[in-house]
Amino acid sequence: MSRNILIVDHSATIRRILRTMIIGNINDAEVAEAENTTDAQAVLENDTIHLVLFSNESSSEQWLDFIDATKADAANERLNFVLFTSSPNEKVFSRANEAGVAGHLITPCTPATLTETINRTCNPTLLRESRRYNVPGATAVLQQGAVRREARVVNISLGGMLCEMTTPEAMNWSAPVTASISFPNGGDHRREAADIFAMVSSFFIQERAADHSPKLVRLALRFVNIPAEAETILQERLLRAEEEEKID
Repeated sequence: MSRNILIVDHSATIRRILRTMIIGNINDAEVAEAENTTDAQAVLENDTIHLVLFSNESSSEQWLDFIDATKADAANERLNFVLFTSSPNEKVFSRANEAGVAGHLITPCTPATLTETINRTCNPTLLRESRRYNVPGATAVLQQGAVRREARVVNISLGGMLCEMTTPEAMNWSAPVTASISFPNGGDHRREAADIFAMVSSFFIQERAADHSPKLVRLALRFVNIPAEAETILQERLLRAEEEEKID
């Protein structure tokens, strides 16, 4: 899932600098720009934004009203604000914190500082619609036409899963797959959530062969359609995983 970030500043040059730093250092970032609160409001009404970076120099007290109004909308409960400024002022920082601003950034700053601020105030794990669980022993079979490959399930939710497998050269990762997920069910018994229609959302190379080709990969899959029976099995198994976490 992409982290959608909105940069608000009257200076196109500053927006471009920050945008370049973000795109260059955060792989899952999508960046939009706005010159003022009016433009920012239009972006928020039309797109899902997770983090707003706004400057103190190009704003006034209207920013505080804008933040208050935005945070009052339940649809923006995951939206955070970060103030950036070239003129540090503790009184301004304090007032921003009272308004619910998640943090501040003193500019100019290094890419590392900007990246750390974004990761701290916009954690990609917290953006997931469903919580993910590790279920020891869970495996999956991914099928695409006549091609069938087995994988180890690293973590899973009702929205998707992360699995690990040796490189399946014959599969087309831009096309859908059918996933069947098998869970341990006591002793030698297993339960299977079958025929889940899924799409690959990201691809990570974990290990390379001697010729530098991918040898072990991790795939993040998004579930597009889950049959009713498979959804029941998933819900039951994830509920058990949650209960087992509490026991531990």
